[in-house]
Amino acid sequence: MTDTKKKRKVRLVPLLLICAAIVTGLAGVFFIFNRHEIVIEPNGENPSYVEYGENYQEEGAVAYYHETLIPFLKKELEVKTDGTVDVKKLGEYPVTYSAAFHDLNETLERKVIVRDSVAPEIKLTADPDGYTTIGHKYEEEGFSASDNYDGDLTDKVVRTQYKDSVVYVVKDSSGNAARVTRTIVYDDRRGPDISFPQGAQEETAYIGSQWINDYYAEDDVDGDVTANVQVEGSVDTGTAGDYELVYSVTDEHGNHSEITRIVHVVPRPSNNGAAGEDSKTIYLTFDDGPYAYTEELLDILARYDVKATFFTTSAYPQYAYCMALAAQQGHTVAVHTTTHNYAYIYASESNYWEDFNNQNAVIAAQTGSYTNMFRFPGGSSNTVSANYNTGIMSRLAAEANARGYVYFDWNVSSGDAGGTTDTNEVYQNVIGGIEACSNAGVPSVVLQHDVKAYSVNAVEDIIKWGLANGYHFSALSPGSYAPHQRIAN
Repeated sequence: MTDTKKKRKVRLVPLLLICAAIVTGLAGVFFIFNRHEIVIEPNGENPSYVEYGENYQEEGAVAYYHETLIPFLKKELEVKTDGTVDVKKLGEYPVTYSAAFHDLNETLERKVIVRDSVAPEIKLTADPDGYTTIGHKYEEEGFSASDNYDGDLTDKVVRTQYKDSVVYVVKDSSGNAARVTRTIVYDDRRGPDISFPQGAQEETAYIGSQWINDYYAEDDVDGDVTANVQVEGSVDTGTAGDYELVYSVTDEHGNHSEITRIVHVVPRPSNNGAAGEDSKTIYLTFDDGPYAYTEELLDILARYDVKATFFTTSAYPQYAYCMALAAQQGHTVAVHTTTHNYAYIYASESNYWEDFNNQNAVIAAQTGSYTNMFRFPGGSSNTVSANYNTGIMSRLAAEANARGYVYFDWNVSSGDAGGTTDTNEVYQNVIGGIEACSNAGVPSVVLQHDVKAYSVNAVEDIIKWGLANGYHFSALSPGSYAPHQRIAN
């Protein structure tokens, strides 16, 4: 061996020793610091959230075994999942993931939160073509509120109305709020209404009668617009024929209304037999007035040249002048006592005749003559008088005959004294009673009250029905048929 080779060999020994030392040191370090571990990683977020009532989809987790100093060397492990989530109940639910490798075990917990973060829903009821008339108050169309957690919240809605809108606000038990605004649409899309207060859209007038062209127009925004109505056409009650009138009116927003009215002018039915009396005779009689409706009643009677009888009181002295009007127009004006006070007039005969004479004096002052015709308040068959004086009706009836006075009860009742307040029912009661009397072969003496507007309103139709069915109308006279009811006191 040469010296050179010996020298090289001597130099390698320390180098090898150094390398061995380094390797040994690295191995020691690796042994000391290297760790064996299992890592579990959840899929998705942790914590994770699920909405109340929605399906919960478990995302699971992945797990692997590795050494810390050589992380790229991994072994995937099986993950076991434990835990349930009740989506029908708010709260926090733990879901646990676990994995094992040899003697290593690892777990990880995911927090699943079932929450209510959905705001309630407010639904408004609305007609797409609806609107609120200008100047009118908005009327709520309806609304409802529901929540995915709390259910029906309609009664929890706070409603605030402003000039042109309505705001609806509601909160659920989780604090989620909903707010909806309704815009109020104000408009005027409807034309005025045209009506005929005292007549009809199609009616009949008699030749020679006075026909009143009454009409009224009202707009839902502008109010009374009768003055703006234009009328085309006219009615000539002197000539028979059919007359057409066209009424038109436009409101301030340009809405136009138009209506056609037909008036048939026909010959007046004859009041045949007005001077005679038979089973077709009708005596219309009116008690308790005169009053505010009496003059209107006189106009109706004049329109058909029908005469009637008024059994009067002085209960409304401001209308006493109507007695003079009635007499001037050929009607009979008779006594119904001054006060019509049962407690006073039926307390004694002297009270009754004093009250009777006082009213007769009023009649004389208005008409120029006294009358010997009258009707007992309540009729001769009334029983209320027995509360004040037993037998007084029998005595008064006898005394009336002795004094030459004629009293009239009735055989047709309109029901307007308490049976009804309906005009049509008054009409039906009267014509039904007239037919019954006619079938029985006697005239009809009809009881009505000119202090009742609904009764007066039935008179024209009663007259039309009577004339059309061959009846004739007359005013009572002392010799007229006088139905007497059975005296009960």
